[in-house]
Amino acid sequence: MILPIDYLFKTNLKTVDLEDTTGFSEWEIDSAMIANSLILKDISDSIFLETFINSLIMEFDKLGFKVYTENYIDSFLFFQTPAYIFNIAQLEIEEHSFEFEDSELIRGTEYYKKLQLNALTINSWLEISTLNGDDDGRWLFFADETIADIVDGYFGENLFTGGVKYNYRIIEMDEEIIYRYCELLGRRYAGYTYDYMMNEYIRQNFPSNKKLRFYMHYNRANKTLDPTEEDRFEIIKE
Repeated sequence: MILPIDYLFKTNLKTVDLEDTTGFSEWEIDSAMIANSLILKDISDSIFLETFINSLIMEFDKLGFKVYTENYIDSFLFFQTPAYIFNIAQLEIEEHSFEFEDSELIRGTEYYKKLQLNALTINSWLEISTLNGDDDGRWLFFADETIADIVDGYFGENLFTGGVKYNYRIIEMDEEIIYRYCELLGRRYAGYTYDYMMNEYIRQNFPSNKKLRFYMHYNRANKTLDPTEEDRFEIIKE
């Protein structure tokens, strides 16, 4: 069963030159920061959350889970088969700057170019618990993902003067890109959940005289098991 949330936390980490905020509450200052953001102010909570949750549901279904929403909680609570509650505890989007650096060696000289890009970091706190289980059957996970403007650039040398110039264009983020990425995160985090349960099963059933060396990731598209260090949740509590 997936338990959704109806509110998306938004934080603008960029420096914004607000006018005199004397007498303003913290909430009013935060609201002013969002209003002066470049991207956050245009993100719809409802579209973001609906996209994320629907993507979760579809990927869980493809991974073999029978998925329920909170509308079926009365019947779900009486299930006798192994069942889990997936609680989306909190989702937060932070807007900030990201430093991009490119370099290239040309005729023995290293050339550099640095650019400040717009970026978003999506922080997710997710709780999974076994139905009618105790504290030993509840796990809290964290994951964060950062997306930024894309730089399409290259160093070009003037054949006549020998000067080197960095030619580039910036592909800026927009709401459509963010919502597509949100759909990707739904699929990814359903996979991370499957991986955690699978690795717990492996750990509990692994021969005691053998050393478990790898955390495994199930690639549903390729139907393969691959060792991984990066593609997984950060475990806050287990």
